[in-house]
Amino acid sequence: MVAALVVGGGIFLWTGVARLPAGWIESGRAAVRDERSLESATDMLRPKERSRTETKPVQVVAAPVHQGNVPIYISGLGTIQAFYTIKIKAQVDGVILKMPFAEGQDVKEGDTLVLIDASVYQARLEQAQAQKQRAIAQLENAKTNLWRDEELLKHDFATQKQADQDRMLVGQYTADIAQYEADIKYREAQLAYTNIRSPINGRIGVRKVDPGNLIRAQDNIDLVTLVQLQPISVIITVPAKELAGNGVSLGLVDLPVTAYAENGITPLGRGRVHTVNIEVDQTTGTVKLKASFDNEHYKLWPGDFVDCKITVEQRSNGLTVPTAAIRHGPRGDFVWLIQSDSTVVMRRVRVRQTIGGTAVIDAGLEANEKVVLDGYARLVQGSVVEIAPARQDDASKLSRSE
Repeated sequence: MVAALVVGGGIFLWTGVARLPAGWIESGRAAVRDERSLESATDMLRPKERSRTETKPVQVVAAPVHQGNVPIYISGLGTIQAFYTIKIKAQVDGVILKMPFAEGQDVKEGDTLVLIDASVYQARLEQAQAQKQRAIAQLENAKTNLWRDEELLKHDFATQKQADQDRMLVGQYTADIAQYEADIKYREAQLAYTNIRSPINGRIGVRKVDPGNLIRAQDNIDLVTLVQLQPISVIITVPAKELAGNGVSLGLVDLPVTAYAENGITPLGRGRVHTVNIEVDQTTGTVKLKASFDNEHYKLWPGDFVDCKITVEQRSNGLTVPTAAIRHGPRGDFVWLIQSDSTVVMRRVRVRQTIGGTAVIDAGLEANEKVVLDGYARLVQGSVVEIAPARQDDASKLSRSE
């Protein structure tokens, strides 16, 4: 029954189509052909549009690879110390009469810093001088008596005992004179200690005592502190491995060094490293270096910290690029290199050091090549680029690198 219905329906549909007008059938066929042609044309058009989009150049800012004299540095944290730090103390007791200086004043070697009442020490000195004079008179008298007794002894008018006694007195008074001379030197030294003078050219600090106070040497208090700021010292801490890797030996050296502010850009002074400590700190693996700076403009203050760059090598044909051009990837540092056909490739580089806005390249680049400074966010291997003028911030990067 079901099979008969299916066969009958198929015969009906075939006979129905066969009975349609011929124009209707041709119109349908043409419509189908037009629709397929449109879809085909659309499919052919879409790849072209994508191709034009993909080949549109990427706007980038470029920077050249510079070649020239490049210093190689070792960086370290420096602690500024006064070249000399002298704590003025009293060596004798007495009342302070004067402290003839202004706090913070520059003083010269030999200037009076503290004046102590010297009347007692002057009297003791005069006493010792008087004792010496008396001993001299006694010595002269003893020498005269000895000469007389020796002459009388030749004619048996004096005894040997008397001559021996006179000879003993000559020796005694000679020793007394030597003792009084030593006592005079001691008294003169004490008298000199009442006038405390500056031993160096330096700058005076804040005084700890005031005129009119009684001071005692045994109290061992600081009256005032004197420091020498020109020149000034900087103790620099550097990893021992960096020193060894750059061929810096322990002991005496002569290396240029520049001190920078905390930002690492503002220079505060130029000096020389003269000493590398002969031992390594086992807890930190660092070595201390001592440098001296002229400190002409007093930009270096004792106790402050500075960023120090020690020049260990001078490359005559060193290669540099702006630091902003260096990118960091899982396999190391790289740059986007612009080729002659305006396409870019990823080029791995080895950076020797980075100072400020400049990176020194050990390997990976050649002089006068161009690298992408900005605009690398949309770059892929082989991208076509168009070099755009540098913006103000990019121009500042380029200027810092130069």
